[in-house]
Amino acid sequence: MTSTSKPQGDEKTDQVHRVLLGKKQILVTEDEPLLVQLERAGIHVEYQCREGYCSSCSVKLLWGHVIYPFEPLAWVQSGYLLACCAIVKSDIEIAFFD
Repeated sequence: MTSTSKPQGDEKTDQVHRVLLGKKQILVTEDEPLLVQLERAGIHVEYQCREGYCSSCSVKLLWGHVIYPFEPLAWVQSGYLLACCAIVKSDIEIAFFD
């Protein structure tokens, strides 16, 4: 009998998703918020708090699915996400301008 579960204490995931932004595409994981991964890829996103308080990092979500590990205190407009605390759970497409 074989086991396919991960070792205990290993909280990282192997899930990798595509983020489309215009003609750019980056790969992200479910291990950290979108903002951190966009910055690592050289994509500038406005932000103030990095904690879900202010909504400065609000980005248009054209399609796809994200979750929040904790409920942001800032209001999240329908069709948008807060990059500072959103965890990407599928391939997504985002836009900074309508």
